[in-house]
Amino acid sequence: MTATKSEKVPKALEARFGEIVAITDAFAAKHLNDEYRQLIRYAVAALCRKHPSPLEKGRANTWACGITHAIGIVNFLFDRSQTPQRKAADLYRAFGVG
Repeated sequence: MTATKSEKVPKALEARFGEIVAITDAFAAKHLNDEYRQLIRYAVAALCRKHPSPLEKGRANTWACGITHAIGIVNFLFDRSQTPQRKAADLYRAFGVG
């Protein structure tokens, strides 16, 4: 199975997609780069396409943080030898989660 690189989302979740990616796009612009921004957007869209979508419940900033964290883990965001690099605690603080 291959990953779908698409921002296509069901009409019913377009607003939720927009709400979450507004948060992640702002974070990526300030702390990451465009490649991270795009990977995060693909992940949010993929979660919107799940039936039922887990994004329908919970706070947008919590989802934004969790998705960014997951993308960061697989792309070595927390490794000091990589660029860009962030501390996990800084990530949580930026998104306003514990």
